[in-house]
Amino acid sequence: MKTVLKSLAIAGVAVLGFAANGKAQVQQSINFNLTVYNQSDTGVRAVRVGTRDVIENLTGTNVPNAKLWLIMPTDPSPDGNGNIGAFLRVTDSKGNVLVETTSDSFNIYQTSSSQSGTRTYAWNQFSLSFGGLGAELYGTATWSKSGHSPGGQGSFHCSVNGHCALGGITSGEMPCVGSISGGAPRPAN
Repeated sequence: MKTVLKSLAIAGVAVLGFAANGKAQVQQSINFNLTVYNQSDTGVRAVRVGTRDVIENLTGTNVPNAKLWLIMPTDPSPDGNGNIGAFLRVTDSKGNVLVETTSDSFNIYQTSSSQSGTRTYAWNQFSLSFGGLGAELYGTATWSKSGHSPGGQGSFHCSVNGHCALGGITSGEMPCVGSISGGAPRPAN
């Protein structure tokens, strides 16, 4: 009897979580490959910021074999500000959720786009602000959705530029270039 009640309670919490969110979600891997051009007294030094750095700034520590996921609604229609309702999630090697962002600390804005069949070409802004990492990155992304996709906008690649700051590493916000890409979406856990 206790096992049945526990199972019902867990199922109830899951249903409440889904109802509170209001939308089904998909998740996909996301990768950051950025170069920040940091000004120093002696010149400019290129500082690499990758997915591992994003994970470390989100969790506050180095988590071996952690994965970074982009979570978004299955139908990510931009709101009046262009926000598509995405957030980041870090899981450990066993798939346990370690941390998630909120709209205060991560957003993807999509203020204009063109679509043809399974491709979307979009002007995207990636906004990050957590741990010691802050960045506003802009670029035209190509999103590709397969015919059997569970939703979302599909896999993507975006060449970006903007500004980035990495606490204790850069001298404030500095010019930044690179790319952000995402794998094929799957139903979110």
